[in-house]
Amino acid sequence: MTLVLVGMGVHGPRGIPVGALEDLRACGRVLLDAYTTPMDVERALEELRSILGVEVTAAGRDLLEDAPRISREAAAGCLGIVVPGDVFTATTHDALRQEAVRRGVEVRVWHSSSVVTSALGRLGLHVYKLGFIGTLAEGPPQSAYRLYFGVASALRNGQHSLLLLQHDKEGGGLSVAEGLRLLRQAEDSWRLGAFSPDRVLIVASRLFSSSEAMRILRMEEALDADFGEHPHSIIVPGRLHYTEADSLRLILGAPDEVLSEAGRVPASLGSRLAESAIGKTRNALARFRSAVPASPGIGILMENVESYLYDAERFLREGNVELALAEAGYAEGLLDSLRLLGYARIDWRGPGARRAPEGASYAVNPEAIGSSGFRASLSTTVA
Repeated sequence: MTLVLVGMGVHGPRGIPVGALEDLRACGRVLLDAYTTPMDVERALEELRSILGVEVTAAGRDLLEDAPRISREAAAGCLGIVVPGDVFTATTHDALRQEAVRRGVEVRVWHSSSVVTSALGRLGLHVYKLGFIGTLAEGPPQSAYRLYFGVASALRNGQHSLLLLQHDKEGGGLSVAEGLRLLRQAEDSWRLGAFSPDRVLIVASRLFSSSEAMRILRMEEALDADFGEHPHSIIVPGRLHYTEADSLRLILGAPDEVLSEAGRVPASLGSRLAESAIGKTRNALARFRSAVPASPGIGILMENVESYLYDAERFLREGNVELALAEAGYAEGLLDSLRLLGYARIDWRGPGARRAPEGASYAVNPEAIGSSGFRASLSTTVA
């Protein structure tokens, strides 16, 4: 009553851990996972049969997603499943383990290498700086939004991202250009700078095979480049430690001007909102100045708006986005109070402001305005 799960790593059957060979040879039946990772199944089966000296059959989706059936077969006698890469990179195999444990079947696991860790290590990037991993697949532009924000967040934390491009069993899949076009459409929608034309990328094609190829280049160059046959991965490097830069320089021949630009931090959605609010309020302030009747109280209010905007811009430069948004909100609120009190009519979306209608009179309560700025209300009487 044993289920043996064995990862054969990124190098195929030759990467099977030596200790796992004995366990697999003791199994009455051995399956090769031909579902979760595209590969040359016939060649892999031939190599496994030669290495193990036992019959090995391919298992597709119908069998590998039928956890109760797998557990029943393991309960009737030892069942071995050989998995490309590491055992639990695909959630399918953890579902098999859980079901086996529930049924009282012993589970033996042999881990191995995975593209998740090996891709970064192959390039000399620090694996503990991997901040985001995702699969880029065909779909509408919105399908890339989760990946777009995931990469943007990792970049702001100085971390690397690994994007695995869809690869079909038949050898086709998503090209690098197609994948980057989806990400560029996300950039056009959100404009955070995560995938701007000068974003430094590493494209790794056919990793760990005899035709492996890796290139470091900017996004605008990658959109027009030919990277050959599938599969492809895209690494978006974050800020580089000097040892990482040394590795990329030696392994890929990366020029210093490209390495110095890697990991440029994109804007956050909050900073975009703050920048928009500051610009909108500063433009409105100029229109209010020409439309609102001059008075000492109004002058002090305008000075407060200027101060809030100055603070908002300073906080934004320092990266304190939340404080920048708050200060911009205070400035906008003060200006909007003039509109609400009838001093001027202004459409925040429009180009100009107009005085309130003739016949309106205004009285400012000087006691409501203290030395620290606008304190309370402006009273208004409309005839």
